[in-house]
Amino acid sequence: MTRVQPSCLIVSSDYLDLDVALNVRAFYSCIGYRILSKSDRHEAVDLLVVLRGDNGTDQREFRGEVHIYDYVKEYTVDWAARYPLAARIQLVSLSPHGAGGSAESAAAAGEGLRLHWIQAYLPVIPALWQRPCLPKDERPLHLSNYKRMAGDPFQHQLLEQIQAGMVRVFGANWQLVGVSTHPLSYWQANRLLARHGRCFGLMWPYQRGRTLSGRMWQAPLQGCFVLSEAGTDLLGMPGVVQLHSFAAATLPPAPDGAACLRLRQEAAAYWEAHTRSLAASLGFDPQLHLEGAPLRRQRWALRWNHLEFLRRRWLQHGQGWLQPPLTWARRCLARGARRLGCHPRPRS
Repeated sequence: MTRVQPSCLIVSSDYLDLDVALNVRAFYSCIGYRILSKSDRHEAVDLLVVLRGDNGTDQREFRGEVHIYDYVKEYTVDWAARYPLAARIQLVSLSPHGAGGSAESAAAAGEGLRLHWIQAYLPVIPALWQRPCLPKDERPLHLSNYKRMAGDPFQHQLLEQIQAGMVRVFGANWQLVGVSTHPLSYWQANRLLARHGRCFGLMWPYQRGRTLSGRMWQAPLQGCFVLSEAGTDLLGMPGVVQLHSFAAATLPPAPDGAACLRLRQEAAAYWEAHTRSLAASLGFDPQLHLEGAPLRRQRWALRWNHLEFLRRRWLQHGQGWLQPPLTWARRCLARGARRLGCHPRPRS
């Protein structure tokens, strides 16, 4: 008798971070779930995976299992009340505050066993992200949109170095502080991290010490050390250098090639072990194969996102004449993806 493959729906009401989405899709695909897309919402769903944002009453009638990843900073959502009919709710968060309100309300209703807090971070699939080892640029790198954080000393010190040309920066909204640069696709950002030995991991003040920056896993996998604010390394991760100041005079020296190579290996081992531990905490087999077709599909989605990013940039800069051939290329790639059983891009 053929075993029916369980289905998984991944949702996000706020914003879907592509790097998070690719890791999560690969993780549950490797476990054995069939990932549903928006067009499949009418199908029966065995597992609901909630990423950033509060979906309110959208899935209030859901009766299966719910996995919630509180990696941005929700902490005040009563998840038991959001999903009153769910068979079980597993909340993955680095802080116990993420489960506080929900755990109390569930216990009051005699449902304390229905909500379970797991102290962990998102799944990270090293094989999905690691690129070949490359020669390193000694200048620090900063990949982030400009954050409006008036009076923050870390941002002020970092901005001084960026404006002096001491730090390479890419992202949106930097023209607000007189810096000329541009955003990158996730594929470009990953490639650029592989060419640098250090990067900054500036976080919002309200997130420091409560969650992690995505650079804390992505950069070390490329052999790039992360210069972060003191108190932000919640897991003792390889490659995260905590500093009390971002002033140029206080920065550690640029690492050599051997140190960057060791970091790649340590980071890959660390995040694979973390992901397997997370699988075990969620009730899955920790010996899952973190390779194969699920990773190929997500790599395709990463490349597809890059092509779409380039298309938007070309059109934005007045290159309208490129639209017809690009549209044709996209359609050809989409047809090829469907033949391979791949979705052209991740969907929430």
